[in-house]
Amino acid sequence: MLFKDKKMKYTIIIFIIIFIVLIGLFIGNNIKKNKTNTKKEPTLSIKTESNIFKIDSILLYSSANAINNSQSDSNKWNLDIYQYTDISININNMVSYKELTNKNTVKKIYIDNFKLQSEPSRGTPKFYYKNPNDFGIANINDENLIEDSIEYKVTTTNDEIDFSKPTFYTDCSNPLTLSYVNKDINKNYVVQNNNSTVIFDGSLLRDSTVLLSTIESTVSFTVHIINYLDEEFTCEVRFDIPLKDDTTDIYSGSYTKEITKLHSSKFYKNEKMD
Repeated sequence: MLFKDKKMKYTIIIFIIIFIVLIGLFIGNNIKKNKTNTKKEPTLSIKTESNIFKIDSILLYSSANAINNSQSDSNKWNLDIYQYTDISININNMVSYKELTNKNTVKKIYIDNFKLQSEPSRGTPKFYYKNPNDFGIANINDENLIEDSIEYKVTTTNDEIDFSKPTFYTDCSNPLTLSYVNKDINKNYVVQNNNSTVIFDGSLLRDSTVLLSTIESTVSFTVHIINYLDEEFTCEVRFDIPLKDDTTDIYSGSYTKEITKLHSSKFYKNEKMD
């Protein structure tokens, strides 16, 4: 009887020990899981009103061009027609200041969140960096293709700069330049190479019977500025690709528009929350 009592006592003790160990493992795993979840929580931020930076204007130049797939001695030209709009964004950093301070001087600037709010029914739109010295000139450099975002090298010098790479003056004295290119609007468009006048501009759209309604689109992106106090400001830009107005259109060769009243021109300060 005594042997049985001792055996039962040992069994109960072992059971209690196993129970305590399992409870400990359960509590330990929960603590570890909570720590992991805490690490994964994103940093929250809110946007607040700011009068440090604003977009004064956006200059847009729209035209068209084509890639010639034919041999130079061919009797016919085989063209892939594309439409492009060069974009020049002028930023004002003297909204509330009369001179440069750490508050209104740019330390870092980049653009991301490129979207097509409404897409054209013809072509394949993409965004490129545009050398400001080539603004209004048709060219496509695949090295300048923007995949997700584009960051401009910020310079404080007034020396001559190589604008073949994205560059921006810290005092906002030069514009941000981009290009919207809608490729393959009309592929394999054939014209006679018989010394007839073929002008490589917006008139190609008219001659190849491309309706402007089929290449209309609305684009958007976000401009980020970080100043020398490491404060971040953002502005969400949105506009229609300009192709015409009541008096003229891109069919005449090119179409230029300056936007001074934007959907949103003010930069908002991003405040991080603990």
